[in-house]
Order: sequence, then C-alpha cells, then structure tokens
Amino acid sequence: MIHFIGTGSAFNTRLGNTSAYILDHHSMVLIDCGGSVFHQLRELKLLDELAQLDIIITHTHPDHIGSLGEVVFYAHYVLKITPRIYFPDMKLLNNYFACIGVESNMYELVAETKTVIDTGFGDLELSFMPVSHVPVIPAYGFILTSKDSRIYYSGDANDIPINIVKMLNEGHLDYIYQDTCGLDYDGNVHLSFRKLCEIIPRELRDKVICIHHDSFLDIQMVKNEGFQFAV
Repeated sequence: MIHFIGTGSAFNTRLGNTSAYILDHHSMVLIDCGGSVFHQLRELKLLDELAQLDIIITHTHPDHIGSLGEVVFYAHYVLKITPRIYFPDMKLLNNYFACIGVESNMYELVAETKTVIDTGFGDLELSFMPVSHVPVIPAYGFILTSKDSRIYYSGDANDIPINIVKMLNEGHLDYIYQDTCGLDYDGNVHLSFRKLCEIIPRELRDKVICIHHDSFLDIQMVKNEGFQFAV
C-alpha cells in the first residue's frame, strides 16, 4: 500500500528520514516530511505533475517535519496547489509555520482525529491516536483504511497500543508499520526490537514491518525473528 522514501531514525542519516507515500496518477499522500525528504522527493521526481498533495504528520521532531516548509513552498509557488496537512494539534503546527514564514493561505490544515482523505485514487479513512514517545510534544500513530486494506502506522513510539495489538490478533489489520530500534535501555523513546518480540507473537510477525531503524538494528535478526524490514 505504501512506499518509503527513507527508513532511518534521526541519527541514521545513511537511510534518510523515515517518510512514506502513496502515489497514483496526479495525487499523493505523504507521511511525514523530515529534513531530508524534500530533497528525495525532488531526486525521485515524485512531485512532478502533482495536482493534489495530502500530508500526514505524526509529530513535530525535525526528522519528521524538517522540510515540510520547503514542500509547502514548492507546492504553492511551483505546482500551484494547496496541500492539505493532517495533524491533530492545530495550534502547534500553525505556530510552527508562522515561525518559518509559511503563510496560512499556502496550506489547509485538517486537525480532526478522524477524517476522510479524498484522493484521486479513492477515499482513505484516517484515524489518529496518541502514542507514547516524548513528554514535551504530542505524538500520534494512525490507522489508514482504503477499500483494499487497513494499516497501522506508529510514527515514533516506544510501545504499541493495546487496541492495535488486539486488532492485529483478530484479523482487523493487514499490517503494522512500527518504529523499531536496536538500542535497548530504560527510558528509550523508541520501541526496542527486544520489546517488539515480546509484544508480537511469532505467527503474526509477518504482518509487522519495522521502520525508523537506528544503526544498531540487525536486518538479518529482524528477518530471522519473522518480521519484515522496510526498505
């Protein structure tokens, strides 16, 4: 359902900032927009001839919104379109845009926790939920439902909500895209691979795709334990 521009954590620059997209014809849904993302979008020519751009933001750390302003500027001045941006905390994102000089007429902000993204390739139901990450800013995961599939995307999180695990167990989710790191220590703001193995039973692990990798995560170990590894 989704393709990745980058799969790395903030410090794993080799893999680029974690960001994903759905593209069909002239319509794109972009998930997060970290500092390296605008450059990659241009290199991959993913913005060429876009007529509609919808952007889902999980939280406001730089590796998730660092080039969001550039994307909005490019959409406004070059593509001549107004991107719709989905994020539950309207005040926080409006303040961010004001600080970097993005004018309010350049974007449309949708702050509902449950909404429908009307795309050129069909409606997508978007449902945000708070996740455990850091105490200083809000962070969200979300469920994205199309006519063909339903996924959960964690954003940055050091746990998986109980209801998401339940949905996976009961067959109500096709895939989980989960922030997963190799480092394992008390107070970790990301989900360690050890903890992921404790949460997800082996028979369901092929439905879990590890994202936002740090440089300590062993790809072969991830695959040996039955999980998928986003590339």
